Amino acid sequence: MNSSFLRKMGLKPGLALRSTIPKLLLGAVVLGGAGSLLSSGAAQATIVTGNLCWFALASGPLGTPECAPYDPISGAGTQFSIEDKLVNLGSLTWGPQAGTLGFQWTPISPPGYAQDQFSLQLDFNPDNEGPYTGEFDYQITVTDPNYEFATAELDSIVSGVPIGTTVTKKIFGFADIVSTDGSNEPGVPVSGKVLTVRNLWDVKAASVLNSFADTYTQKESVPGPLPLLGAGIAFGFSRKLRRRINASAQA
Repeated sequence: MNSSFLRKMGLKPGLALRSTIPKLLLGAVVLGGAGSLLSSGAAQATIVTGNLCWFALASGPLGTPECAPYDPISGAGTQFSIEDKLVNLGSLTWGPQAGTLGFQWTPISPPGYAQDQFSLQLDFNPDNEGPYTGEFDYQITVTDPNYEFATAELDSIVSGVPIGTTVTKKIFGFADIVSTDGSNEPGVPVSGKVLTVRNLWDVKAASVLNSFADTYTQKESVPGPLPLLGAGIAFGFSRKLRRRINASAQA
């Protein structure tokens, strides 16, 4: 399969493709109502309608809104929602670039969401040589009370002369993730139900940043410890129960 086509679709040739196809095939089946793209026996899980926005284009994709910071008071701006995930866009500084931003769900382990992948994908169009920089912020939330975040990862596609071009993913409260010259960074542990994220890119001269993806998995929530008062009541009840058992045995 043509390597430039793979890169444009957010895939890397070689080993990365073999590990990615089964996941994308499953996602395309589940999201079939949104349409899918088939080529040479592989399927690309598509971004569902309502979870795509465009930026800095003369005219965006038909029926697709322009990316804008979300205002929780007025409800205006860009908000993505898939299954138990909610994304609210914050400040946006695209630099001279144009393209699209979308949110995608790839189910891995039904039933439930454990190990499923949720990806926020930025695709520059057209792809331009550096130097340039940009950034955008967002907040992603798990709305299902039975789950919380487990891992976060970052993957970028870089072409041209990739020498020192970086995409940095800052997750507040956790370590930064940095993809350099198109590296696919493995998942790092995160936790909680709400993550606040800032993505920054620094594209060097003669290098081209084609796209990048922020991907998340989740796990079942672990019940918290009993409140101190509740634990005291439970302890007192167990003492009374033991007394009654002992009294009954002696009678």
